[in-house]
Amino acid sequence: MQIQVFMGNAGDGKTSKLQEIQDRLEWMGESHPVIQAGAYGEDGLLQILEVRAAAGQRELLVDECNPQQILSVLEWQACTEEDPDYADLVIHLARQD
Repeated sequence: MQIQVFMGNAGDGKTSKLQEIQDRLEWMGESHPVIQAGAYGEDGLLQILEVRAAAGQRELLVDECNPQQILSVLEWQACTEEDPDYADLVIHLARQD
């Protein structure tokens, strides 16, 4: 699992970095809606990430993450290091301002 965190003024509902990634994925014929982290607590965010990963989505885009949500995702990454189902998962997190 790879996690990329965008800091600073990255988040505005349609983060430019996330938008670039989403555009690239759409160009490749893949649809990856951005998860709005503000709609979830830490546990809820992890659950939606697990659901999307189980459904076969290999790149997850998350906007408006608070520091605790980012920490929870990093802790989840540490817990799933040995799980082959998550080996090729890439998560892009944009931190809220």
